[in-house]
Amino acid sequence: MSAIDIPAIRGTLGKLTYYTATFTFKQIAERVKPADEELHTSKSLREQLQRALTDNHKSITEYILTQKEHFFNALVLAVYDGDPTWNELEFEYNNIRYYSMGFLHLNGDERIFPVDGQHRVEGIKSALKANPKLEDETITVIFIGHHNTREGKEKTRRIFSTLNRYAKPVSLGDIIALDEDDIVAISTRELLENCPLFMNENVKIDKKSSKALADNDDKSFTSLITLYETNKIIYTYYKSNYDNQRKIYNAKKIAEFLKFRPNQQEIDNFYGYLLSFWNMFIETFPGVKHYVDNCNNEKAASDYRNKEIGGLLYFRPVALPKLIKAIFETKTRLRIELNETIKKFSEIEFCISKEPWTNLLWDVRTQTMVMKYKTNIFHMLIFLVKKNLLTQKEVETLVKNYAEANDCDDDIAKQKLAKMHSIL
Repeated sequence: MSAIDIPAIRGTLGKLTYYTATFTFKQIAERVKPADEELHTSKSLREQLQRALTDNHKSITEYILTQKEHFFNALVLAVYDGDPTWNELEFEYNNIRYYSMGFLHLNGDERIFPVDGQHRVEGIKSALKANPKLEDETITVIFIGHHNTREGKEKTRRIFSTLNRYAKPVSLGDIIALDEDDIVAISTRELLENCPLFMNENVKIDKKSSKALADNDDKSFTSLITLYETNKIIYTYYKSNYDNQRKIYNAKKIAEFLKFRPNQQEIDNFYGYLLSFWNMFIETFPGVKHYVDNCNNEKAASDYRNKEIGGLLYFRPVALPKLIKAIFETKTRLRIELNETIKKFSEIEFCISKEPWTNLLWDVRTQTMVMKYKTNIFHMLIFLVKKNLLTQKEVETLVKNYAEANDCDDDIAKQKLAKMHSIL
């Protein structure tokens, strides 16, 4: 490997001296090696690191190749062997002398591996193989010294774990607010600006990215996190249909789609579909239009979410995504239009202090939500809309949970459910 001189800035943090510079993608591919052998002598631990690379770097490669405005934070690279030397430059600006800038000399015999950013490194390498024109793109790198000894490996592993342990993950709320690749986040932000159900602070934005609404919140229709997750459900069915998939995409596949910004036409198409759905929701579901018309009232939601009668199911963050999923799943199973499906759902009982929601979703005695059976809401909603639409396994699950919630045996549960719908 040939020698190079890299313009860099020297810094110190604690007892550690480091150098900040840039590497081209070509230099990354040529000079940076995997971290597995350098951090562990254990073959099994090396293999664990390698498996992690295999599982995770492909999405980064796709991101680089498909997103013109791709960007990454800095790679932290450990350097040992060879003869890296620091050549300091002294210069003066505005009567102040600076000593932290200079050139880091690498003679080509160095061994360099990523302490933080191994997936980015492998993603860059794969992207470069697919598109050699990327070789001159640059990424910020931070060089730290590494000693290939027991103590040196221990020190580097500590830095490795610290960078990952104390790195604060971006909250879902921040992703919704800022992400320009996630089509659901983009569309959710548009709804906050343009859909009357979600405008005028009708959506609670919590700093802790909580799904729940406070007991004394008489204003909000739902929370930001709930709205995003609900819109993601809609996108799942929309995308599956758009791509002519026989089976609905699973969560992992949807998560991959949300990493990369689609073209503007696809964004506009989905947002239009989303806005149309929520406008139908406003006009069709009991209480929603009245809430929208009175949303300037600080207690606009109090008639539809309260402790006295529980209120309407879709004013509860725990239940709204279940309802939306049930609507789209019913539409899919029946192969009918969305407006027809919505109409069918609007006619069922949504007051959670009435059957079938008492004990299953609402405790009349304590005037609190029952969270134990929240996964059963989806099946119950479909059941109430259309007989024989649930699978036998889904029916059995519904009966079992309904019986447990109402403290009765399965036969009694079947009789009660039969009065609501004659499928059992």
